[in-house]
Amino acid sequence: MRVLHWGMSNNYYTYQQALEGKAGAHMPFNGETVSVLSAYDYLGLIGHPKIEEASIEAIRQYGTSTGGVRLLTGTNELHLESERKIAAFKGTEAALTFSSGYLTNVAVITALFGKDDLVLADQFIHRSLTDGLLLAQVPFKHFKHNDAEHLEHLLQQHRDSFRRILILVEGTYSMDGDNCPLPEIIELKKKHECFLMIDESHSFGVLGKNGRGVDEYYGVNPNDVSLYTASLSKTIPSNGGFVAGSKELIYYLQHGANSSIFSAALAPAATAATSAALEVIQDERWRLNQLEKNIAYFKTGLKNLGYTIREPSGHIVPLMLGSDEKAYALSSAMLEKGFLVSPIVHPAVSKGKARLRLCVSANYTKELMDQSLAAFAKLSPRFSNDSVELPKQNIRPKAS
Repeated sequence: MRVLHWGMSNNYYTYQQALEGKAGAHMPFNGETVSVLSAYDYLGLIGHPKIEEASIEAIRQYGTSTGGVRLLTGTNELHLESERKIAAFKGTEAALTFSSGYLTNVAVITALFGKDDLVLADQFIHRSLTDGLLLAQVPFKHFKHNDAEHLEHLLQQHRDSFRRILILVEGTYSMDGDNCPLPEIIELKKKHECFLMIDESHSFGVLGKNGRGVDEYYGVNPNDVSLYTASLSKTIPSNGGFVAGSKELIYYLQHGANSSIFSAALAPAATAATSAALEVIQDERWRLNQLEKNIAYFKTGLKNLGYTIREPSGHIVPLMLGSDEKAYALSSAMLEKGFLVSPIVHPAVSKGKARLRLCVSANYTKELMDQSLAAFAKLSPRFSNDSVELPKQNIRPKAS
């Protein structure tokens, strides 16, 4: 496989590769075909004919843009329809969409919390959440990842010193692939009379019997969570983001969230794609079952080859390598064999915790998984043992 290096002087740079067709498990690249192992398309919905047709029809009827922000002239019937479907899917009273998942998190935090509040956030929350906390100038502290005991210690220490406390977690963590311990967190939320916000970007549409999210996965009441946010570019093959919760919350955010007032409304094609995707998820539940089978098969294969998989994990599979150098090198070696898999290094993860992030999809065939495992097998003597030293090369991107 001839790899583009974007003017870089080393051969380990695998970011920003210009793929040349519709996203999916197999894509045209440099006149050949590359198999993509790190796309967010967990249920294989990109390219689904029903979703594509809904987007095309939306452009025909509503154009390519709404021509305004939601508060003024940017709201159309498609927004209201998609928000009703999101709320029904999540089991909440209402929902509100934004033009990106990042803006959703920033908008919600800055609109709802401030200097008199305290946020207790899992140490591995997404950067969009951290940026929202910084912009809101709200005091915040991290608790150890998925550690309910440490969270309770912080609650006991600080609850009486602040007007309100928000517990901030993710449904499925984007870099580690594990789920938050929601039942324990809800118990603490009720005990200490806190608010609870969950970013479901990587759990919405994929966790639970019907894909409704982390609350369904654990069998808890969705209304025990104060508000949910999520991106619409992961399991949902679109763009944008949403917040879901009570009618009062959504009404307030319509008028109090800066991203709703000062940022363009979600485009018609993306909005229609969201509505159609939610219908497909409910109509084609076999995709969730197939995803579970693919996760088990793929992870077992990698472990049998001697690779270290961070556990627990599900549709996001972190293949742990330790050093940034090993992550860059294995990603490059896999790309040369025709497989695009993303290296995740500091500062996205802690130093010494570099990894490849594999994203399993329901549309992976056994042939694709076997072929990728064969490629990993050829490289395993070099990368499955942390004691193996890499050749001394400069792997950092440099301008040529």
